[in-house]
Amino acid sequence: MSHDEGSTALELVPLLDHIATALASVRDEAALVAAMDDIMRRIVDVEYVGVFFLDRDTNRLRHVFARGFSEEERREAERTAMDRHVGDVFRSRKLLHVPEVLVENDPSARLSPRRHPVRSRLTLPLVGRGQSVGAISLGSSSAHAFTQTHVTLLSLVASLAGVVYWNLEDLKALETQLALTRAQQEELRTLSAPILEAAPGVLLVPLVGRMDAARAEHIADRLLHAISARAVDAALIDVTGLETVDTASVAALAAIARATTLMGARCLLSGVSPKSAVQMTELDVRLDGVSIFASASDALLATMRP
Repeated sequence: MSHDEGSTALELVPLLDHIATALASVRDEAALVAAMDDIMRRIVDVEYVGVFFLDRDTNRLRHVFARGFSEEERREAERTAMDRHVGDVFRSRKLLHVPEVLVENDPSARLSPRRHPVRSRLTLPLVGRGQSVGAISLGSSSAHAFTQTHVTLLSLVASLAGVVYWNLEDLKALETQLALTRAQQEELRTLSAPILEAAPGVLLVPLVGRMDAARAEHIADRLLHAISARAVDAALIDVTGLETVDTASVAALAAIARATTLMGARCLLSGVSPKSAVQMTELDVRLDGVSIFASASDALLATMRP
């Protein structure tokens, strides 16, 4: 290796480090496009750059980034992408390097009038997990604008971008699944503590399963909203279906009861088993202002007495 070649290789090290770091930090498509733009500017100075990603819903290419294009040109380039060299590269997964473009024979030149005709072109496929996911198209007004070093570096960028594309797709799928899971959890919480109108002015909240602070907060919030939205005289909380009554669940029940009375409604508690009563006594739980009944029917009868 000559001295000049060794110097050039050393100069590439910081650039390669920047490429790896920039793409590794990407967390969404906008960040990926911005990182690719920055990286390509560092590698080669050209007038025209287009980045296309596969839209998996339409199986068409989206023109997600354009340099040197008007908005009208960008839309037209996106519409015709699959019918031009971009689509050929996308389908073949092979880069296209035209060192000297014959302008009069260039389909892209006929796409729209440009300030600078493209005299050399480099189009690279974006491939991830063995599938084409997009393409990068670069055009220069100078012939022979792309050296072998440019081709090698831009091929690396395209390869890494293909990997990042799939990482982002996985992340979107995960976020969608998490959103669905959260919605299902919310639905389950609602179903596990329905707020029913047992009688005029009386709300019934049957509790089933386990009680923790998060669930208690959710129930209290829904109950208080229901009390404020309706003319409610009493709220009956039935704990027959609770699995256990421990310190956390008792504290949660006490918080719900206090919040209910603060809203001006009577709070009644039913379904307290002898075992639960002993536990509440041992825990020295104070439920001031709360009327306690053996069953929900007894509590409902009490609300109907004058």
